[in-house]
This record gives sequence, structure tokens and C-alpha cells, in this order.
Amino acid sequence: MIINKTKDNVVVIFAKKPEKGRVKTRIAEETSENFAYGFVMACLADLIKKINNSNYYDLIVGVDTPNDLLWFQKYFSLEGIVTQNNDREKKQEVQSNKFEDIFSTLLGRNEYKYKKAILIPMDTPFISTEDLITAFVRLDQKKFVHGPETNGGVYLIGIRAPYRRGIFKKVRWSTSYSFSDLIKNCDKKSTFSLKLKNDLNVPEDIIQLRDQIHHNCPGLYKFLEENGYYLPTSNTYINFDNLSLCIPIVSNIVERRKNKNTDILIQIRYKPTIDPKNTGKIEIPSGLIKRYELAHNAALRETKEETGITAEISDDQNIINMTKQDGSIIATYKPFYCHQQISGDRAYLSIGFISKYKKGEPMENLQETRKPRWISLNSLKRIVDKKPKEIFPLSLALIKEYLKYKGY
Repeated sequence: MIINKTKDNVVVIFAKKPEKGRVKTRIAEETSENFAYGFVMACLADLIKKINNSNYYDLIVGVDTPNDLLWFQKYFSLEGIVTQNNDREKKQEVQSNKFEDIFSTLLGRNEYKYKKAILIPMDTPFISTEDLITAFVRLDQKKFVHGPETNGGVYLIGIRAPYRRGIFKKVRWSTSYSFSDLIKNCDKKSTFSLKLKNDLNVPEDIIQLRDQIHHNCPGLYKFLEENGYYLPTSNTYINFDNLSLCIPIVSNIVERRKNKNTDILIQIRYKPTIDPKNTGKIEIPSGLIKRYELAHNAALRETKEETGITAEISDDQNIINMTKQDGSIIATYKPFYCHQQISGDRAYLSIGFISKYKKGEPMENLQETRKPRWISLNSLKRIVDKKPKEIFPLSLALIKEYLKYKGY
């Protein structure tokens, strides 16, 4: 650990050495690993340039390994702290313990004895020196200052000495509950909440926040401009709403037998930036089919990504045959149903499957869904009959056919 303490306040950038294939994986999936790497490097450079060299606080990094610290010293001249890492712990516990390590070291009874400390992520370029000074000033009145993200995450954690351990216990990091869990642990009366800020996790976020990036993040703006994100007629990221063709997707009804009854898997649609109209409605797992991806596999993959549930397609929907000719392979299969959006929202053409539950517990995908859960067919039928507007229209069409198929 290398820290040359000069002030009473400290800002810690929670960071790791950027590596291709390990940063912004959701952005990489729809662009490339090279793009995601360049994107993170631009975010990090903008952030450090904006908040470095302040007379109000020391700026350091909190990293996992000595090699990561050497990298930040070499390229950004930043000192820092290396956190403890237990690979046998769960991911959320590891995150919490790293935060405990940072704050107990900087605000504890040791040679540093900072009076106030703030922790921020490395890939949120919208944070400014003014934001940090404001947070430090708020710590004069409150024990804690935290910054919420629009998706329920946390972009800033501020704590005043003396530090008491335990405030990060059982916080569900990287979920929509992260901020609320943290506030609960810290006591709402002892905490000042800063203004909401956006995060940049998926290409849709980049499109939606292009103006904010242009005005606040010169390095990131230059990088995106070079990659076509500011051209009026051509964007690296495909805006599906501007396409004059159907968009192929899969939908998956996952069945689970329990006490001789059948439940199916549902979730709450959460796409506030690209589909605010339908955000908050009930839906079944669904999503885009990747290039040359078999629809069966796409349905199972989307289910796993969105809910954490592993399923298998029913036998009567398996592939009938594969035709090979001149380097082409064509799969022939019979899904449960196909349904198509012919007016209104996006022009979806969906291939619907029925699958059987294999294993797993429902888990949220912070970027797309909320509250995945099992529902009985009786309860689902009541919603369809009495409150159909609570269901995403594309899912509603398939659910109706499924209920008829099951005799409801």
C-alpha cells in the first residue's frame, strides 16, 4: 500500500486494470471487445482528468492486486491501496469486504486517519470535482453520503470518521436493490442522498446520453465520434426503432411442476430508456437471436441471462432435421407458436417455445428485468382476464395461446 497523505479528505477510485474481454461485457457483446476496452479507457481518462489535482482531497485508487496498482502508478501517477480478496467467497461478499477494507484502512486508527473518505467507480465519467466537494461538505452534517444510479445502483459512497464496520453486510451489489440495501444499513436519518446519475452499461445508454457525454466527457466523446456514434445517418449501435424490417426474437415459457400443479416463470420488464411505455409490465423471458444462433439455444440463453434459471426445450419442439448444402446449414423445427407485432410498438417477430425447468433460483438481471418469479396458471389466468394491460403485449399474445393449450 502506497499513500502519501496530504489532506484530511480522500477520494478512492474503485478500479482494476482494464483488460480486453473483461470490461463492459454487455457493450462488448453488441459491439466488440476492442470497442468496450477503448470505451472504458476513455471513461477512466475523463474521470481522472476532471477530479485530479484538487486542493480539497487526496486522490488514490483501490485495486485488487499490486500489479494493478503499478499500472495506475505508471499511466496515471496515482497512489493506492490493494484490497484483500478471498476467491472462495460469493461475489457480493467479496465486493462488500473490499469496501470494508478500504474504509477501515483509511478512516481507522492507523497512520492515515483521514476524516472523510469517498469511494467512486472507475467507469462513471459524469462525476466532477464539484460533485465530490459537495459530498464532502454534506459529510459535515451527515455520517454518510451516497449517490444513487437510475438503475438502483450506487455511484458514490461517502463516510465520515470514525468508521464502523458492517454497513456493507448483505448489500446486493449489481442489482436494483444496491442503493436501498446500503441506505437501510446506514440508517436513512444518518444519510444524505445525492442526485441521481446515469451509468453506461449497454449501447442503449450511450445513445440516450450522447448529449451529456458530448458536454461533459471530451475524451469519451472523441472516442465515440471516431466510432460513428455522432454521425447523423450512421451509428455503430443499431437503433431498432429506425429499421424498416421485422426484428426476430425468441420467447420462452418455462414450466415448473410443484405439488402436482404447473407454475410458469414471469418477470417485470425493465427498459426505461428504450421502452418506457412497457417498463413495469409482466413478461416472459425473451430476447434477440444472435447471428447464426439456433432459436432453441437463444431462448434458453435469454432465460438464463434474464432470470438465472436453466431450462430445457420440450421434446416435441426439438429440431426435425438439418439440411447442409454448399457451406450452408438450415435447421428445421417446430416451435410452440410464432407471433408478430403488426402495429404499435417495435416490429417484433417472435418464435415462442415451451421449456421445462431444470435448476436455479430466480435472480434479477439489473439491465433488463425485475422480480423474476413463479406464478400459478390460475393466478396468471386471472391477470389475463381481469388486468391484461399489466402484461407486455407481445408476451400476452403467447400467454393466451399457452393457457388455451393447457385447458384454461
